[in-house]
Amino acid sequence: MDCIVCGSPQVEIKFDLMPERQILCCLKCGVEFLYPQMNDEELKKLYSGNSYQALGVQDTRDNGSTKKMKIATFRLRLSLIRNYVTTGKVLDVGCATGYFLEAAKEEGFQPYGVELSEYSSQIAKDKLGEENVFCGTLEQCSFPPKMFDVITMSDLIQHVRIPAQTLSKAAGLLKDDGLIMIMMPDTKTVSNNLMGRRWTHYKPEHFFYFSHGSMSYLAGKCNLHIMHYEKSKKALNIEYLHTQYNAYRHWLLTPVVNLLHALLPAKARKKNFYFSIGEMVVILKKNRP
Repeated sequence: MDCIVCGSPQVEIKFDLMPERQILCCLKCGVEFLYPQMNDEELKKLYSGNSYQALGVQDTRDNGSTKKMKIATFRLRLSLIRNYVTTGKVLDVGCATGYFLEAAKEEGFQPYGVELSEYSSQIAKDKLGEENVFCGTLEQCSFPPKMFDVITMSDLIQHVRIPAQTLSKAAGLLKDDGLIMIMMPDTKTVSNNLMGRRWTHYKPEHFFYFSHGSMSYLAGKCNLHIMHYEKSKKALNIEYLHTQYNAYRHWLLTPVVNLLHALLPAKARKKNFYFSIGEMVVILKKNRP
């Protein structure tokens, strides 16, 4: 199979993710990708309301501990963004239930969102306004060109079927002096090297895996360039990890987290700490004519 990002036939199997799916690696641009991808029916089932139980969301009620943790992470991202843009319209692609947009609104940005899940997009609409959140993919939305000062994608680009189409659409919606911030797993990390096929980011719903180099190649195809790159940290707590690693079980991390959850008092389980779990943040800008 040719590389979906660069079209090169120089693709090799990195390993089997499960009996019916493999992780392939392009020897030209360096991107890794899942083959075959999950079909639409599998994705629809995955992104139903039941999948949000792993985030601690029940019905339309936010888990207070999870929300506090997520917003702490998003404030780190907003602090980075504010080095370059301090006001204006921000579009969060894959906004889920709207945590990032709530934080952005509090810091003076005008919030807009795109979310594929009907379940979570409705929660975001209830918070931010029906007209501010589009349910569907970025490619399907009808926001006018050059509308946004900032476009963010947190844990989104690895989920899309054709990343170049998504990033090109984002570039078209971005003002000439705007920026795109993307947070995603990074294949050039210690955790990836140590864990191999057991790396926690290798999941059947993650279709692509980038490094700084392969993301730079993709950005260039979309008339963008990376102006900032860093290893990213997230706010985490044991309560959240306990929920996550029992929904997505891991041979080592699940029993370790379960032990900590059993030993620690409730207050300690909900206390946030900051940790890098093999991810990166990049800021993209448009290439000048």
